[in-house]
Amino acid sequence: MGMNLSETQAICSEFEERGFVVVPGALSLQASSMMDRAFDKFMQEQPEEWVHLSDANSTAANVLPHVSDFDCAIENPVTLKILRGLIGEDVTFEEFGMMLRKPTSQVQDIKGWHRDLIRDYSRRMEIDAVAVVYYLTDVSAEDHCFSIIPETHNRLVDLRPEEVTPGMEFDVTGPAGTALIFHARCLHAGKLKPHSRIRKTLHIYYSRAGKPRTSEWSDFPARLHEKVDPSLPPRLYSKWNVMEVLEGTGKKPRDLDPSLSTAEMIREVQRRANRAM
Repeated sequence: MGMNLSETQAICSEFEERGFVVVPGALSLQASSMMDRAFDKFMQEQPEEWVHLSDANSTAANVLPHVSDFDCAIENPVTLKILRGLIGEDVTFEEFGMMLRKPTSQVQDIKGWHRDLIRDYSRRMEIDAVAVVYYLTDVSAEDHCFSIIPETHNRLVDLRPEEVTPGMEFDVTGPAGTALIFHARCLHAGKLKPHSRIRKTLHIYYSRAGKPRTSEWSDFPARLHEKVDPSLPPRLYSKWNVMEVLEGTGKKPRDLDPSLSTAEMIREVQRRANRAM
């Protein structure tokens, strides 16, 4: 999928207005099929890296040190062109994760409506990151999908999660290779369907150079931060050694043993959240 300047500008304008944009065919059929296979292989070979949030929802947050199969998703020229238009040449990579949604009769998502990075409603204006979600499987109206509330990054930024009512949301559907680019300040949730097929997604976050990292759950392997590629934004991997982290969901609890793996830490965070409920 190639875009000229006017098409990119139109996409960026839509993003600024709605807080998100859907990009069909952001990954070629060949690329999405390759990553779908790599996804399955990672599940088989790295089971310890997966955290099972529920019977239907599993996630892996520290994938990149183990495999390079998904580097091309981070560096996808289609989405990077849009990100450069939204953020500029100071765009930085922040975090990479994968999510598996299985068929389930449980149709209530465990997170519900939320904003990313910072859950504290009073701090919502501090959220300054853009996420890219790639569908690696076809997602129809009958499948689990990503659901988002338009304009909750600006015009409706004062909307609280508990104030969302049915009909306000936009459900993102599309074939494998579809990308959703959204402002992390937008309210969103996973919408579960009782007759869904398996859904596989990649989740990549970007922000700006010169600011704290938005998350430290993803480690930067040397192959990324040592890369010299003039086609990429010059500071894309500049946060590989940034120690300052935004106070929010992307910060590892400082009272945990730093030798624990990312998955082990997330499991402990999950246990603490369950105890607090």
